[in-house]
Amino acid sequence: MSIEFVRRADGLVYRYRQDGEFNGRPSFRRVDLDVRCCWLPGRGWCTVGADGTPNGWPLAGRAAQGPLPPPGPWRSWKAGKSYLYDLRRTPTP
Repeated sequence: MSIEFVRRADGLVYRYRQDGEFNGRPSFRRVDLDVRCCWLPGRGWCTVGADGTPNGWPLAGRAAQGPLPPPGPWRSWKAGKSYLYDLRRTPTP
């Protein structure tokens, strides 16, 4: 399985492929950059930058903390900017 984050402001798509497991759950790595979507204890599902800093979460918060990253709206915060994305699950090509 793969996932995509589609930025609502302009339709930009960030693609992630499953890349092993982290903390006992699937981990996903962005195909063009060292950014991950993974589950962190105490934080739940989030995106994590190359420096290890979590910077995006599902809007449903902890209510949507199942075995896979929840589809639907996510909010990111990085370098003083915030964006709204929609996470979609996609079959791996």
